[in-house]
Amino acid sequence: MLKFRKGNEKGFTLIELLIVVAIIGILAAIAIPQFSAYRIRAFNSAATADLRNTRTAMEAFFSDWQVYPSTALLSAAGAGIAYTNATGALAIAINGISANAPSAATTVEYPVSANVTLVVNSTAVTGASFTMSTKNSAGDRCFAADADASQVYWMNGAVGAANVTGTVPAAVGAANDVAGAASIAPCAGGAVAVWTPLS
Repeated sequence: MLKFRKGNEKGFTLIELLIVVAIIGILAAIAIPQFSAYRIRAFNSAATADLRNTRTAMEAFFSDWQVYPSTALLSAAGAGIAYTNATGALAIAINGISANAPSAATTVEYPVSANVTLVVNSTAVTGASFTMSTKNSAGDRCFAADADASQVYWMNGAVGAANVTGTVPAAVGAANDVAGAASIAPCAGGAVAVWTPLS
């Protein structure tokens, strides 16, 4: 037999349910872009940390051998090759032309985060200076450092693109090669189109 509801029993009306759904939709519209921005900042932080760690390893190597390693055996232009290794380590060959180098076949392992691409250039022949840059392919900034300055530099980059050779100037060892220098894609353009000190 059917039972009828008593007059004092209440439920949610359709309007009340629609209002709740609308509020949830508004909150989601606010939260999702914020979450995306947090993720990009985390990817940028990984690239910055890898740059600082690699710089420390470069200086440790220099203290042992009086020469900086590079991501390539160098030509006179002093341009390295970009390396990405999602498993967390990459081998950087030393500048084999230098008399101070232990061996042309020597490699150095530097840890890099997943999706971070590292470029290291050292001066041709002597290996007495370096420039380097990192970029996480999921981040929106590129980062650079120079042996002649303690500052870390940044520049706008393209999300979804890995770092490439040529983003950081070649190391010449005479002065800070990175400060104020331009770059190429994916580390060029936007509001900041030259290497700027990271504050």
